[in-house]
Amino acid sequence: MALKTHKPVAEEYLAGATARVSHSFGVPAAAVWAALLDAQAWTQWLPITKVTWTSPQPFGVGTTRTVEIGDAKVEEYFFAWEEGKRMAFRFAASPLPISAAVEDYRVVETAGGCELHWAGRASAIFPLNILVNKQLAGGLKSGMPKLEAIIRAEPARFGLS
Repeated sequence: MALKTHKPVAEEYLAGATARVSHSFGVPAAAVWAALLDAQAWTQWLPITKVTWTSPQPFGVGTTRTVEIGDAKVEEYFFAWEEGKRMAFRFAASPLPISAAVEDYRVVETAGGCELHWAGRASAIFPLNILVNKQLAGGLKSGMPKLEAIIRAEPARFGLS
């Protein structure tokens, strides 16, 4: 599928996000962060077939990666990065029928572990925009408990011993 370039949106576009999902994890924030950096883990908790980080570590603002969802490839550009706490990216290019999209992942320490807060926004023609935003949020809502189960099942993989 041919890729088309999307609008280079960032924080100001993200501020209008209405799709939001949170999950409380009974594991340390460092383990959740480690899972977010693990390319294979993304394919285990979301309907993603492959993740390839296309920038060298250490990751930060300007990092890129390619995410495959079936036959569709989405090129992502990270416009915000706070190591161990936050990563936010925009869809730089994809074959999807959208003009812009962002996702923001924030890991917050809590007394019993941490919380993962996600916000996302995608723009497409009406009513497709509503469907896309609901689909993004729905995937994250059903996926976050799976992510916690993966971390608990393989603690050493995510820095827990």
